[in-house]
Amino acid sequence: MKNALWYLGFLSIFSLLFFVEGKPVFLCFLGFLSYFSLYNIRDERLEINVGKATRNAFMYIMFFGTGTIVYIYLTQSTELLAPAFPVLFGGSLLVCILSVLYYEVTGK
Repeated sequence: MKNALWYLGFLSIFSLLFFVEGKPVFLCFLGFLSYFSLYNIRDERLEINVGKATRNAFMYIMFFGTGTIVYIYLTQSTELLAPAFPVLFGGSLLVCILSVLYYEVTGK
């Protein structure tokens, strides 16, 4: 499991697109830099907490994605479809990070 999480750190390379495109949304990929610190960690509690946090992020994706699709279908406003994806991606990353911090602090 540690190697799979460690490879997520390479997604931070996409933040270099900020210098090409000039759009600050690419700086959100810097959130993946923290995954490089997980290479040598062998903590079972951390693995359990990461599993719980990714479950929370998956539930966020399912509820927010479904709600967005239903809202777009009911209002017929397709211009909201493009901004929904960065909010979905960034929100799931935020939910995952905040969940890991919560589980680590409370010890649950």
